[in-house]
Order: sequence, then structure tokens, then C-alpha cells
Amino acid sequence: MLIALTFATALIVGLLVTPIVRHFAYGLDLLDQPGGRKIHQAPIPRLGGVAMVLAFGIAIALSTFASPDLGGTAGLRPNRMLAILLAAGLLFVVGVLDDIRGMRASIKLAFQVAAAFLAWALGLSIERLHLPWGIVELGALALPITMIWIVGVINAVNLIDGLDGLASGVVLTVLGAFGLLAAADGVDPTLLVVAAMVGAAIGFLAYNLHPASIIMGDAGSMFLGFTVAAVAISLTQDGVSPVAPWVPIVALGLPIVDTAWAVIRRTARGDAVFAPDSGHIHHQLLRRGLSQRDAMLSLTAVSAALAILAVLIARLD
Repeated sequence: MLIALTFATALIVGLLVTPIVRHFAYGLDLLDQPGGRKIHQAPIPRLGGVAMVLAFGIAIALSTFASPDLGGTAGLRPNRMLAILLAAGLLFVVGVLDDIRGMRASIKLAFQVAAAFLAWALGLSIERLHLPWGIVELGALALPITMIWIVGVINAVNLIDGLDGLASGVVLTVLGAFGLLAAADGVDPTLLVVAAMVGAAIGFLAYNLHPASIIMGDAGSMFLGFTVAAVAISLTQDGVSPVAPWVPIVALGLPIVDTAWAVIRRTARGDAVFAPDSGHIHHQLLRRGLSQRDAMLSLTAVSAALAILAVLIARLD
């Protein structure tokens, strides 16, 4: 019941708040302008992440009120929820500032590293790898591996956010897989995070499908990326049977491959790793004649297939 309430709250708040945020963005002229590698043809509000975070936050607050022991049940460490909320909050503030005023990639990366370190310091850490042949304790490697994972997923989701509805659609498929795995293993607080994020993402997606009337901006993509990374950590560390590390990697296969190819492509050209270009998978599909909607649906279907594969792999381990 609490899971359903959390999802419904996030969904309803997202549906109600997103048009309000859109109106606010128009009033303040906080619009993403077309041109360059951007695909949209007209200025579009870029504060959709604000609506998602509001929907997520209100849903989690309601869940916490309904279940005060939210952070300390079902094998989830008492401080994991605090780590998720504080680090996500920091990234949200940074993303909003970037969406409003702009921010150099190096500064944004520094804040992402700071958020990852904050999450680790508060207990959101990859401390061991649960493999079919045994458990590997990471020891001193826990910090760098945790930070690489969190920062990597944040940027992978950010880079896949190039078509109307694509980032939300991909994240929803990943969270669907994570939700199934959490439910099977009884990691209830993780399920609440998933439910709140899914509801918030669907509420936003209703306005973000092509032709989108609002985009999520960096505030939304970094928030989504961090939340997915955090849930993946919980699944690999908590519960009765934590999943193997390759399970979330497979589920996030599409944005991970797209990001890896972007790094290789830009490095080979001698460009900065964070220099934007038009070589992403969705750009390639558009150049081959697919419409924005068809390209988004095709890539979301690929992500859904990878999510299903991840669940099957987890069940076979």
C-alpha cells in the first residue's frame, strides 16, 4: 500500500506541477534556444527537473510521515536515505543554477564529484562485490569505485538526454528492472525511492513526449542519473541476495555504451571529453531517417530489452 501511495503521489504532483513550472519558466524567459546540436526547432522551457524533484520530494516526505522507520528497515542502512536525499539535493541546486545561468563543464564535474563523495561519506558505498563464486571486499577501493560509478551514471543519463522523452523513457525502463529486483529481495525502502522516481518521471514525461512543451534540463538529468546510480548501489549491497555488479551495468547498457563511445570519439578527434557533438546514438538514428518519436521509441525499446536481460541475469546468478 505504501509503495502504491508513494507512486500515486509522485505521479499526481508531477502532472500538476509540471505545467506550473513551465509557465514560470516562460515568464522568466528561462528557455533553451534551438541551434547547434540541439534538435528542437523553437525555444523551450528547461526547468522540467524542478517539477520532477518536487514530485519526488513530496512523495518521499509523505512516505516518511506514513512510515517513520523508512530508513532503517529491510536491510537498508539507516543512513542510505539521508545520503540519497542530501547528495541529490546538492546536484539539484547545481543543475538549477546551470539551467538558469550556465556553468562550465569542469565546475559541474567538480560538484558531481563532491556529491558522490558526500553520498559515500553518508554510507552510500560500494563496499563489496557479490559474485557467483564469492564476495570480494573492496576495502580502500570502495571510495574511488563508488565515485566513478555515481559520476559516470550521472553523465551517462545527461548525455542520453538529447531527444524528447528519451532520458525519461530509458530511466523508466532501468527503474522498472530495479523495482522488480528490489521487490523480489524485499528491499522495501529502495522500492519507495523507485516508486517516487517512477511516478515523478511519468508525470514529467506526459509533457516531454515529442513535441515536448518542456525539457528536464541538467537539474533533471543529474537528479535522474544520481537516483538511478544510488538505487543500483543499494541493490548490489543490501537485501538477502544482493545482485552482481554487472546487473545494473547491463540495465544501464544504452547510456553507458553511448557515453563510452562519446569519450572514445572525442578523444580520437583531440576534442575535450565534455565538448558537445552530434555523434550520439540518437543523432545517428535521426540521420538515417527516423523521426524523433520513432528514434525515441526504438532506443527505449532497446533499453527495455536490456532491463529485462538484467533481471534474467540476476535471477540466474
